[in-house]
Amino acid sequence: MSAYFESLNRRVSTPPAATAVAPAIVPAPTPDVDIAAKPRRIVAPVQRLTPGAVPHAYAMLRERLMVAAGDKAVKSLVFAGCDGSEGCTKIVREFAESLASAGLNVLLVDADLRSAGLTTSLAARGADLAELVRTKEMPQATAWGRGRLTVVPSPGSVSDKETFLRSPEFALWLDKQRAAFDYTFLDAPPILRHADGTLASVFCDGVVLVARAGVTRGYALARARQQLERAGTTVLGVVLNQVRNPVPLFLRRYLGTE
Repeated sequence: MSAYFESLNRRVSTPPAATAVAPAIVPAPTPDVDIAAKPRRIVAPVQRLTPGAVPHAYAMLRERLMVAAGDKAVKSLVFAGCDGSEGCTKIVREFAESLASAGLNVLLVDADLRSAGLTTSLAARGADLAELVRTKEMPQATAWGRGRLTVVPSPGSVSDKETFLRSPEFALWLDKQRAAFDYTFLDAPPILRHADGTLASVFCDGVVLVARAGVTRGYALARARQQLERAGTTVLGVVLNQVRNPVPLFLRRYLGTE
């Protein structure tokens, strides 16, 4: 991964990341979402995985994250895009659903204190993040496939977001969840737009950046990585979303690319 990011640093004026060196973590193509021309935080359409479904792409993503982490245990991760419109919320939601379906106990936290895209897309209910941190309570889990999936909604409003995300209370709550769940995933706003994801990542085991093929620029990935590393955070990899297969459908069976 370091070699990949070094190549991005040398090529500040590169074309979109889809034409650059392939990132280490690339899931299979996902359904299209409507995205405006200007980068912005979007709410992914609700096309949830069926309980019990474990797509090969997400099983492979988990394996590659474990390899990238080496000897370090990876149980809490921040997922974030660079500038917005990468489809981060959809990726982290489906990844969490896939792992829960496989029999794991997964916590999915809407750490976007600005747009609350995950909370909106799932119509999540129950005690929100700020309330759980304040009361030091555990969120209530629900069955999903062979495992359990718990979704923590984003609070309606937080007066001082940066103070909340760097507070000892938030750090202690996250540490408690890390011990209680197999995986804890935080859906954060774009790294280059807001400090939220960087602040939250300090208390997690690493960050997974989400890029969109043909849209996310190489220099944006490099800047996001530099910002996270300055905060002392480990960038475990990049998920390249909405990859297009250039091989026509009728030829794939002969080339073994289906």
